[in-house]
Amino acid sequence: MTRTVGIVTRTVGIAAVVLACAGSVLAQPGQRAGNPFAGDSAAIAEGRNLLAAVCGGYCHATLEGETTDAPDLFDCEWWHGDAADNDDDLFAVIRDGVPDTRMQGFGGILPDDDIWRLIAAIRAGSRCAGGGAADPAPAN
Repeated sequence: MTRTVGIVTRTVGIAAVVLACAGSVLAQPGQRAGNPFAGDSAAIAEGRNLLAAVCGGYCHATLEGETTDAPDLFDCEWWHGDAADNDDDLFAVIRDGVPDTRMQGFGGILPDDDIWRLIAAIRAGSRCAGGGAADPAPAN
């Protein structure tokens, strides 16, 4: 019995070390993962459906000229994060939300892949000349 516990303990310990090392190799500080669905037409279509159901149904305008108190996701002005040309920042805003605003976090509600699909649809529908690049909000 003691031998079995020792083997299990060592196996779990080795697995933890391997995972820790793999994580440090795969995600270096400052390294951007990027959107795995960028340019994927099927994912963009799914993202558009999610936008209509989750984002546009409650807060954000999804058509040019619509007005809401939430940011336009397709114009060239971003209110939070460095989302102008950084999908990882936009992912964090959607996943974590924005404190002291109505923007709730969708992490744990939507799978990460669906958040990436939303971002692919936002970028594909951008009205910015750079195909998704937006200017940060003006300083107050």
